[in-house]
Amino acid sequence: MSVPSSEPLSLGDAAYRQLRADIVSCRFAPGQRLTERSLAETTGFGVSPIRDALTRLSHEGLVRTLARKGYQVTPLTLKSVDDLFTLWRIVGPEAVRLGVQDATAEQRRQIVAAFSTAVRASDEADEQPMWRVEAAASGFACLAAATDNDYLIRIHERLQNDITRVLALITAEATWMPGLSIDAELVTCVEHRDGDAAAACARDCIGDLHARVLRILTRWPSVVTSEITPVHG
Repeated sequence: MSVPSSEPLSLGDAAYRQLRADIVSCRFAPGQRLTERSLAETTGFGVSPIRDALTRLSHEGLVRTLARKGYQVTPLTLKSVDDLFTLWRIVGPEAVRLGVQDATAEQRRQIVAAFSTAVRASDEADEQPMWRVEAAASGFACLAAATDNDYLIRIHERLQNDITRVLALITAEATWMPGLSIDAELVTCVEHRDGDAAAACARDCIGDLHARVLRILTRWPSVVTSEITPVHG
């Protein structure tokens, strides 16, 4: 979750934000080929801002450079998804524990509001399940920021980028399973500033999400190949 700023964005920053949003939401699908010229034509940005944005996205692992062929949105494989959630289950709970303990009153209010939105959305038959994902991601981002640990924040941001990509793919295929959301118990732990209990709750939520996501993806026809692609892509 970015911090609002009154400073005007440079063209490179604006291009970066737009392309990052397109990749994380899977409007640009994993494995999709991209070129500076085609992106400049479709987004209205010049080639130079697009090049700057792609360089930043490459450093973040969201795109990779293809020699003489432009760029590619970094593919997802069943192994990479499994590895991703395994690492998140290690890093996530500790970020939650530290964040809950160190959060200011305002940060705690933002975290509770984000997680409460995710819990509430899971109980409603809404037509935009990505609301849950975005609300939960906002809460975890606030917790990471509350640790004031630059290394942990960067690791969390990179993990969250790919976690959101995975969940965006799943929701786009209408295979979202009930229960893939924040547990209300986590909200209570944050409100009571109980870092250890919040970490344990987060570990359980992440473990449950890990297992459910793998069950969904192993049923996709594309998984017989090396890369995960949208069913209807």
